[in-house]
Amino acid sequence: MPWQRFVITLAAIAALIIVATTIWYRRSRMSRDEALAYARSLGIELVRLPGRLRRVAADPRTPRHARWWLIGLAIYVASPIDPIPDFIPVVGHLDELIIVPIVLAKIRRMIPPEVWAEHFPPRPGS
Repeated sequence: MPWQRFVITLAAIAALIIVATTIWYRRSRMSRDEALAYARSLGIELVRLPGRLRRVAADPRTPRHARWWLIGLAIYVASPIDPIPDFIPVVGHLDELIIVPIVLAKIRRMIPPEVWAEHFPPRPGS
C-alpha cells in the first residue's frame, strides 16, 4: 500500500511539473500584458464552457450518444463521489484534471463540425 501512494504522489508531481513547464514556456514568449490578456481570455472561456456545452447538448443536430456522454460528464464533475477523494491534497483533483479533458476530446469527435463551430467559434488570434 505505501508504494502505491508513492507512485500516485510521484505521478502527481510529474504532472504538475509538466503543466508548470508548459505554462512557463508559453509565458516566456509573451509580454506581461499579453500574458494577462491571454489568462483573462482563458478564464472567460472557462466560465462560458458549461453554457456552451449545454447548448451543444440541446442542439437537435447533436447525436444522442454525444448527449449521453455530456450528461455523464456533468454528473461526474458534480458528483461528490470520486475514484480519488478530493480532500487529498493535489492528487484529489488530479482525476478531474485528467478525465474531463479526455472525455471532452471524445465528445468533440462525436459532434458534427458545423454544430461545434456554431457553439464554439474560434478565438481571435488562434
